[in-house]
Amino acid sequence: MADLKVNYCGVEYRNPLIMASSTPGWDGEGLLKAARAGAGGVVPKTIGPKADWADHPHNGRMFLPRYNGRPIGLVDLELFTTKTRDEWISKDLAMAKSGGAVMHVSILAMPDPDDTARLVEEIQSTGMADLLELNCSCPMPAEKVGMHIGKNADLTYAQVKAASSVARIPLTMKMTPEVTDIAEIATAAEEAGAKGLTISNSQRCLAGVDIETGHLYLRAFGGYEGPAIHPVIMRCVAEAAKAVKIPVSAAGGVSGFREVVEYIMLGATTVQVATAVLFNGYKFITETVKNLNDWMDKKGYKTCDEFRGIALPELTTVEKLAQEAPRYSSIDKLLCVNCGRCETSCFYRAISEKDGCRIVDQSKCDGCGICAQLCPKGAATLR
Repeated sequence: MADLKVNYCGVEYRNPLIMASSTPGWDGEGLLKAARAGAGGVVPKTIGPKADWADHPHNGRMFLPRYNGRPIGLVDLELFTTKTRDEWISKDLAMAKSGGAVMHVSILAMPDPDDTARLVEEIQSTGMADLLELNCSCPMPAEKVGMHIGKNADLTYAQVKAASSVARIPLTMKMTPEVTDIAEIATAAEEAGAKGLTISNSQRCLAGVDIETGHLYLRAFGGYEGPAIHPVIMRCVAEAAKAVKIPVSAAGGVSGFREVVEYIMLGATTVQVATAVLFNGYKFITETVKNLNDWMDKKGYKTCDEFRGIALPELTTVEKLAQEAPRYSSIDKLLCVNCGRCETSCFYRAISEKDGCRIVDQSKCDGCGICAQLCPKGAATLR
């Protein structure tokens, strides 16, 4: 049986799956359920300031887009916990900690870095937190918080520097995907003293348009979570993992154990989930941990360290990729069932039928791989 334990920022987790800071963990009861379901760690809802300077809705508001009756994502409008710090610490954090998972407490980066530092001191003095996650990522309406900070390398550096200067437990930073250069922000956080990075938060979006009426489903840019943002988060994780030496916690777009494996192969140490728990319940955590363990046993992996980052060396730039010679497709005639999918899917008409078999004109094929993906028997391959 595989050993799922991982070490993130010097703290041991029983497995790499973490309940992210989101609605399922808005109170101690939800966090306790996640821990009992088998999560290696839990991230409580972000502890923030009073609403005197941030007059906007707080917790629990969301919109669930559906396609053919099925949920396809979550537009999350909730921001940070509405409870007082005393209530949150004395009741909810204490309840969550009793579940045995690592307590990775999320705190909001204040407009003034000195205020952020004071919040760090207050939370760590309770003894409830094993790590702190500095939230510089939420798509909040307030101009001076959330991704407003996380999109700017100088502001990021100032916040992390102030917080890390008083932190006696590992301090990590939660990044936003709303940046052009993930590596620049990740590097600024590392240089300022962050011990790890959470990548990333929800993606700003529109929920859609009702084409019968012309009205928007949601009249604002909300933070989109769920399967649709998986490719975005993969890019962010990979770029950061190549740029910094501190560990990465991937967050967003997890539908099952396969996405967990992908993120680890792209360099992540832990993986945070939230929307899938809303869709499927806390049993999703139990099932995902089991499926990850079964997959590792099948592949012969003893620990997650054995496959962490193995996909990164293959990552290159579009410019370099364009200069490479194409990898031509071939078709195994013994496997081919002549269904025609490869021929009809070929962009460059490189595949045709001759003498009852499908053949590849290598002078036309650019190795896009679409035919291989659609081939039901695996007869179309790249060489």
